[in-house]
Amino acid sequence: MHVYQTGALAGVNPTACPRWCDRDGCQRRGHHRSRTRHLDTNRMEAFIVDVGLVQALHPAAEAMVSLTSVEDSAAAHLVLSMRQARVLWYRLSHLLDIALAVRNGARWA
Repeated sequence: MHVYQTGALAGVNPTACPRWCDRDGCQRRGHHRSRTRHLDTNRMEAFIVDVGLVQALHPAAEAMVSLTSVEDSAAAHLVLSMRQARVLWYRLSHLLDIALAVRNGARWA
């Protein structure tokens, strides 16, 4: 593999889409992105939340998790590394487990 002075790698197409990419407008946006997944609880919620994957077009860039929340006309956007997303998943799982725990005698079960 040859590295040009610009930092680009020979034989690597920097815009080649990963398998999860939506493949529409990557060059225009400057990054790959997956289809967004809406977090639908089948109930009315205060926030609309969408999650997806994003990745810069640079060959060495890693995929990241994108969270977007919308309330009325205000939106917030957060991008997490894969490691942060995995830890968040573990923390949320733990919090959901303890939130659903019930009192069993003198112990939580």
